[in-house]
Amino acid sequence: MLDLYFWTTNNGFRARTMVEETGLPYNLHPVALPKKEQLSDDFKKLHIGHKIPVLVDDEGPGGPINIPESPAILRYLAIKTKSPLIPADARTRVEMESWFSYGVSTFCMVVAQYGHFHFRSPEDVPGAKKFFETYARDMYGVINERLAGRDYFVGDQISLADFAHYADVRMYKDSLKPEDYPNIHKWYERISARPAVQRAYEPI
Repeated sequence: MLDLYFWTTNNGFRARTMVEETGLPYNLHPVALPKKEQLSDDFKKLHIGHKIPVLVDDEGPGGPINIPESPAILRYLAIKTKSPLIPADARTRVEMESWFSYGVSTFCMVVAQYGHFHFRSPEDVPGAKKFFETYARDMYGVINERLAGRDYFVGDQISLADFAHYADVRMYKDSLKPEDYPNIHKWYERISARPAVQRAYEPI
């Protein structure tokens, strides 16, 4: 059985979506970040870095295993289930890895800073707000260009690269609007219609 320790952040939803995509049974354990539950001694036993998400697999390689960090969770579950979310074709797989890395490192971090300075920072820092919005919109332009004539980031079917980007696009859909970028908008609607994605965003 899988146990997912989760909160309603970009990274949390990225991991929950992946678990739903696998179809594997799991228990969902909310870790309320506003209450700082991630700093509890019990949670630190799961991940010394006191961050969500954490996936616990009782049937991991060699026995029970804890997997923190959403990119690691996505890759772990794809490998565990032999999922086509990792393309079989070698060239397509290399492309997927490149866009997966772009999503979970470059894009995710810039959008997170955009979100912090626009919505969560206790201080109004106009310079930082302008910088990260400009940076984020530039990346949206890159992604929009990548998706031109494509249903998904790589190949002809969904892959980890799509889930690397989706949670961040969805989190800020009311300010960095997908409909302002035609190719992103079509892609976003396509991913949003997936039953597993809809289940992942059900209220906890």
